[in-house]
Amino acid sequence: MVNEDGPEGRMSKGLLTSNALLLIFAGHETTVNLIAHSVLTLLRHPEALEKLRRRPELIVPGVEELLRFESSVQFWPTRSAVEDIDIAGTTIPKGAPIFLAYGSANRDPEQFTDPDELDLERRDNQHLGFGQGIHFCFGAPLARLEVQNAVGEFVRRVENPRLVEDPPPYRRNQIFRGPRHVLVDIDGIRD
Repeated sequence: MVNEDGPEGRMSKGLLTSNALLLIFAGHETTVNLIAHSVLTLLRHPEALEKLRRRPELIVPGVEELLRFESSVQFWPTRSAVEDIDIAGTTIPKGAPIFLAYGSANRDPEQFTDPDELDLERRDNQHLGFGQGIHFCFGAPLARLEVQNAVGEFVRRVENPRLVEDPPPYRRNQIFRGPRHVLVDIDGIRD
């Protein structure tokens, strides 16, 4: 969507409404999935959960690692080559559809050392959890803040959390990936 008055002008009501709806609905789906995946992953990796309890300053890089480790968006089918692209001796012709597999890219061993390991202190964590370039999610700052707060409070307040069902049931969706629910038994909630 292009702003009718140029990049510095006011947004029309229609454009403002469309962007607000996109932020609410797409942002809700990916944020809920990231929170669920974060809790699920931390309960599957109790050493990481304990590390966050001991070192709450790791919540920001920790959420980035959780986003890389279990991406809410796994697949995006709406891209096409804007020009011929040569990749490893194969030419993708201009106009050809390109299917992005974020989950696969975020586990690429050429990009990430030990990509299948959860590392809350991962350096240079250039994941694609929110896309990249002109297709970067404009709701990413809000999603990061929401997940940092939700996961931070879960880690700080929930006493002795345990998964009830592993793996949990997942929603059937080609683009967004997330459990329908994550059932957790707890001993209590701290103030």
